[in-house]
Amino acid sequence: MAKQLINYGTEANDGTGDALRNAMIKIVSNFDELYDGQFSGAYADLTGKPATILSFGITDGNAGQVLTTDGDGNFTFANTAAGIDTADIDAHLNTGSASSNEILSWDGTDYVWVADQSGGGGGISNTEIINLVTGSDLDMGGNKVLFGNVYNANTDLPSASNYHGMFAHVHTEGTAYFAHSGAWVRLANASELTTGLPTRAQKTGTASSLANNATADISIDGYRGYGLYSIQTSHAAWVRLYINTASRSADASRVQTSDPGVDAGVVAEVITAGAETVKFGPAVTGYNDDAGTNLSLAVTNLSGSTNNISVTLTLIQLEA
Repeated sequence: MAKQLINYGTEANDGTGDALRNAMIKIVSNFDELYDGQFSGAYADLTGKPATILSFGITDGNAGQVLTTDGDGNFTFANTAAGIDTADIDAHLNTGSASSNEILSWDGTDYVWVADQSGGGGGISNTEIINLVTGSDLDMGGNKVLFGNVYNANTDLPSASNYHGMFAHVHTEGTAYFAHSGAWVRLANASELTTGLPTRAQKTGTASSLANNATADISIDGYRGYGLYSIQTSHAAWVRLYINTASRSADASRVQTSDPGVDAGVVAEVITAGAETVKFGPAVTGYNDDAGTNLSLAVTNLSGSTNNISVTLTLIQLEA
């Protein structure tokens, strides 16, 4: 319906305008049209609404840009921040170098893939554990450290120079050693320690497969200083006992019928006719001038055939 206009005349009460009733009818009709066509509140029912963002007076941006605000009611278009995709993550985490069942670890500079030492992920590697233990003194706070430092033979012991102060057990000897000044030092067993007078002991060495009239150098583990009670042979032999290996070498050319010089370094010598024991009275005092306790002997086979010639010394320890 078109707007109803009321004719109110040219002057008051001139009789040219609409009658009062007709005027009120027009007023009611205009109000009815307003109420019947009132706004529903829906955006779709708006007329003259903006069709694009340009209708709001905002200048359009470039493709891929986003609309931002400065917080003061001003809008503008800006470039988006560089995103991170799957390829970027793979490159950063070095996934190309990873193997099955490895775990990601930080080496102080970058991420690296290492073997899973724990079996369940999230553990630390053997190398990391070693670095933690050897990187500083290990203080167990009074708790015990249990380990088996056992070696089969003393030749299996590691370098004493590299492990100064280390203790180790040598199984075949039933003895203990400690590393000091670049050498392994054997500790005495309780049975080797005497609380009173020492007792005599028999120490044996063998010249294996020795031909008749042939001579062999042998060593017998004895003492630094000792009293010699007897020399026993398993076969006929000429046995010489020296203070050191140098004296044995210097005396090597002497024949059986010649006596050694007074400074030849010979402690004792015997000639036996078979399996017999030669006893000394009084006992002969001897010592080892070489380092350690290995005594130097020379043995000549007089048995008439090739034999294993065993020599047994009965000794008593005089020096620690």
